[in-house]
Amino acid sequence: MATFRCSCHQITWGDNLVEALDDIGSFGYLGTETFGTVVSQFEGRTSEFKDMLDARGLQLSALYGGGPLHDPTTQQEAIQHNLEIVQFLHEVGSHQLVIGPSRRDGPPSTEDLRRLAESTAEIGAAAKDLDVTTGLHPHWNTVIQDRDEITQFFDLVDTSLVKLALDPAHIAKAGDDPVEVASTYRDILVYMHIKDYVPALDTERPDTPSSQDHAPRIAFFGELGTGIVDLPAILEVAREAEYDGWLTVELDRSQTTPRESLEVNSHYLTNQLGFDLSNPNR
Repeated sequence: MATFRCSCHQITWGDNLVEALDDIGSFGYLGTETFGTVVSQFEGRTSEFKDMLDARGLQLSALYGGGPLHDPTTQQEAIQHNLEIVQFLHEVGSHQLVIGPSRRDGPPSTEDLRRLAESTAEIGAAAKDLDVTTGLHPHWNTVIQDRDEITQFFDLVDTSLVKLALDPAHIAKAGDDPVEVASTYRDILVYMHIKDYVPALDTERPDTPSSQDHAPRIAFFGELGTGIVDLPAILEVAREAEYDGWLTVELDRSQTTPRESLEVNSHYLTNQLGFDLSNPNR
């Protein structure tokens, strides 16, 4: 039987960690995800970070790492960075590393993909020893963006060490079918980011500032139910696969405020999907 636990990524709040934790905790979410930058931010103070979560009734659902793992000039440094994230996860008692590939400069070569598979497998093996699962996150405008790149990567990598962290909106933005991707890789689906892709917002506005400090300017993702992603169909695939893990609400940039966007997402989860944010859901 599938089990879904609701989490929220802090990306929408930019650098405002405390505000993010306060807002997410106030809606009753079980967990929260943030970036691997907390490893250096809380170096030697892991317990302080955990206390901040505990005070709001939150678990750390995942940390987002990755980087230029396909580039021979940065590969070892990037591997080491992710191993430090894994150690931090272990110390906090969290069990999920999400690896985001680095930005693309055109389609990746076969050698790029081979090195990425090699790097992520090395990280995945070390993570597995610490009871941390590694998931590769296909992401628009990165080395793993298009459907064929997803296929090539998972054909190359050891899937006992590296699983799929799915973000349906990024798959849709790339012009592919997230339901098909979820179905094809259902047996290695270990983590999910959930948001929507809104084609009407997909315009270049590089000079438009974000209302959140240091938050991304990506504006073509929207709150749940506002775009074209068929989340119920994806969740049905996950149920059939007896998925047992997190559903992490994520929105790169709010068109209003982070809290207002979180309210919209929370309303969708509770009213449209019938989820209880504070308890596991079937």
